[in-house]
Amino acid sequence: MMLATVVATAVALPVLVGWRGSTGGRWMNASAVAQALAWGALLLARPVHDRLFSTLWIALLGLSLVCIWHALDAWLRNRPGRLAMHAAALLVPLGYGLGFERYAFRVGWSNFGLALLLGGVGLACAWPAQGVGRRWRGVVLVSVAALAVVTLGRGILGAFFTDLYPELRTPHPLNLAGAILQHIALALITLSLLAGWHDEAGQALKRLATTDGLTGLLNRRACMEQAAVMIAMARRDRQPFAVLLLDLDHFKQINDTLGHEGGDTALRLVAEQLRCCLRQTDLSCRYGGEEFLVVLPRCDRAHAVDVDARVRTGVARLAQVRLGITVTFSSGLTLLQDGDTELDALLRRADEALYAAKHAGRNQLRVSATNRSRNESAVSP
Repeated sequence: MMLATVVATAVALPVLVGWRGSTGGRWMNASAVAQALAWGALLLARPVHDRLFSTLWIALLGLSLVCIWHALDAWLRNRPGRLAMHAAALLVPLGYGLGFERYAFRVGWSNFGLALLLGGVGLACAWPAQGVGRRWRGVVLVSVAALAVVTLGRGILGAFFTDLYPELRTPHPLNLAGAILQHIALALITLSLLAGWHDEAGQALKRLATTDGLTGLLNRRACMEQAAVMIAMARRDRQPFAVLLLDLDHFKQINDTLGHEGGDTALRLVAEQLRCCLRQTDLSCRYGGEEFLVVLPRCDRAHAVDVDARVRTGVARLAQVRLGITVTFSSGLTLLQDGDTELDALLRRADEALYAAKHAGRNQLRVSATNRSRNESAVSP
């Protein structure tokens, strides 16, 4: 029955998830396949070669748990215990095969080792992961914890109370409970991992809907939505608020000289510098083509000018290193005023200032006319 269950799972999961999807999905599929091969090896042990196929059974069971750990690591990031999982997956079948002739040793060694691997999976679920799948992680944690307890109990019986557990199929109450639990836990873990894969797919769709595929920054729509909320908060708290529009200079020449790949690299350089120079509370997006929008809450004019200068310097430096050319941009700056209720008003002023910077010779920052002091015209890079 276990073999029928795991084979059906090993066939169904790749059909549902596919092998070409996410890294976590592939590890989940690999775990199901390893489980199916493990129980197939167990059925072949007695009629073909007990030592070889029993050892293979233990090795594949350990491998399936390592695959589950890697799936969790792909979904939840930075899970602890990688080295311990790999070492246990190698040492458990090795010790089992070498000590096969001593029943008490092999049963104790293999069950203690598998309980350790189950504990590693449980730790990966329990380890903090901000805002990611607490429910399905909890189901996996409870399932592997129950399996670990039963597996550890089998190891104690086989190693120290061999008369009560002289072989794998002994109808001891703990063994019967373990056999039933394996079916239940396998189903629950499979469903929970599918939920984890679904969460990952949902997050990927969300990223696609809110980010620019080339630069990794927010797309225009997502940035505008978040900026609108920030403006409302800035007006309520009477906090300074700045908006920058950046536009790469002579971008067509970059494409003509280096090809579209070079132009894409230039855009990525700007995005890289924006991520480097901005605070976590700031927003940046690819506003359109070679134009970028930067939203700076709780930011006065002096700080906004400093941000522009740091981004400008960083882009110029990286462009020389990676592209061998000079890449500059023009920019327009505006600040929130008492009459501004929506982002559109700030964008119009920033765009006018940007146009003035282009008209004045490019590679410079212009401040919106409404935000300048008397007799002031521009801020040079």
